[in-house]
Amino acid sequence: MDAKKFLDCINERYKRNVKSDLIVLDSSSNGTKYSDTAIPFDKGSDFFKKREETPKRIYEMINMYSYNDYPWYQKSKNFYKQGKFMEGYEDNYYEKVRNYCGYFVTYHELNANQLRSYFTWRTDIRKGNYRSTYTSFIYLYIYELLCKIGTVSKYDTINKLKELEENVLNFDDIENATQIKRNLNRWYFEYAVIKGFTTNEIKEYIGEDVFKWDEAIEIFKRPENHSDNEIFDALVFLLGSRVTGSLSVKKQKENMIYIFAYVWKAILKAGNIGGQTVFTHCFSRIQSKRWYPLGNTPYLEETHEGIDYVLNSVRSYHYSKQAWREKSYSKECFDKKKLISVFREIDRYMRVEYKLGYCLKEREEDKWIRDYIKEAFDKAVFELNKNEKKQIDIDFFALNKIRSDADITRESLIVEESEDISFDILNMTDNVKIQEKGSIKTDIPAGLDESIDRCEDINIRILECLLAGEDYKQYIKENNLFASIVTDTLNARFFDDIGDNILECDGEDIYLIEDYKEDVLDIMERL
Repeated sequence: MDAKKFLDCINERYKRNVKSDLIVLDSSSNGTKYSDTAIPFDKGSDFFKKREETPKRIYEMINMYSYNDYPWYQKSKNFYKQGKFMEGYEDNYYEKVRNYCGYFVTYHELNANQLRSYFTWRTDIRKGNYRSTYTSFIYLYIYELLCKIGTVSKYDTINKLKELEENVLNFDDIENATQIKRNLNRWYFEYAVIKGFTTNEIKEYIGEDVFKWDEAIEIFKRPENHSDNEIFDALVFLLGSRVTGSLSVKKQKENMIYIFAYVWKAILKAGNIGGQTVFTHCFSRIQSKRWYPLGNTPYLEETHEGIDYVLNSVRSYHYSKQAWREKSYSKECFDKKKLISVFREIDRYMRVEYKLGYCLKEREEDKWIRDYIKEAFDKAVFELNKNEKKQIDIDFFALNKIRSDADITRESLIVEESEDISFDILNMTDNVKIQEKGSIKTDIPAGLDESIDRCEDINIRILECLLAGEDYKQYIKENNLFASIVTDTLNARFFDDIGDNILECDGEDIYLIEDYKEDVLDIMERL
């Protein structure tokens, strides 16, 4: 029927708000007659023109795809075969094409124009002409390099992947650049292992950060092979601000480094505690699990049976019966709370020993290690004090020189009779005693100190509400405060006593860190 008449029917249906998907047309179109319309092949259609312009090699590659094997293996096999066929191909197709949006893209998912666009971009990259492109093209290029398509060696593969990361993935308009880099960092390491890179080569090509976890585990497992500073640095790596923010570390860092290393070595030799060593309590036992290197890539394994790759003393890889296995200490099994117990008990004793201020309370969850740490801590302090006494070396010549210089200085001073200035040469300190001290006055606006006290009271009241589980937001609203500023103020107020932040803020809501609730309550009682 006539197009206008058909549209009028639809409009009328919507005007009447008909609740049906069925439109009944009248029979006036039954007598309509149709005639043939000639297709103008003599002028040539755009479809066939574009097909004629596409290089023959593109269609040859497309036709190489086979469906003979099960999907995943056949897809990888096809990718390698097609990639090698197009390894040296270059193109100059700069027409805009539609991006392919899908998971695990290979040549088979792209149409002829998309393939031409990809190979054009690849041609530019190989010539050093870096430009942005689609995420699917970037992954396709990464897959080629991992499958040794367009590379001459395993080192060339890593170098070209690094080149891509440094020169292309930093463009602002690359979608999912962060995720691509995350995948690349994983694939760097996995590729290096299955290709037999040495440990030093992995550090050179990939960086040392990949070994940070293993190094920390090695240090805690064999502390006798490492210095006190190395042991403490490993602790900082594992616990972060929980260590660096401690009051004991801030005020007695050198002593803390020595004592923690001493205590850890001692409790490691203490034997089983509750059926396990301290190391096992914290890091569990070495785990053996299936390992899938270069997962989600079309990489075809060419590994021979019986390969053992020992990366270090806490991580190794084994290939047998067409499967990889990894033996390592898993991050998922790391009991961070147990290691915090060890550090917190040492921190607690440190504050008492060196009179650092607020003393931490005993926690029930630290009971399992308390007695062992106390015994080792006392021995560590004894050894530390003994070593300090040995290091005292009095230079009497220098002392006489100081006395002589002080006598000369004393004679040269003109001292009023009303002033009482005494020099204690034996203690090598100048004690100046002034009979009367003048007071310093500053012009403080009236009411400012009261305002500061009031603000302090409001912050404390908010903290009391948090401790009691009451509504605190009314105080923030009534006094035109910001939750984040209140959080920072209270954290700063309690940091010297607790050695860590007691509150967290997500913008509008404030949360109390439950680990420090008892400590904060104790301080609040004194306040």
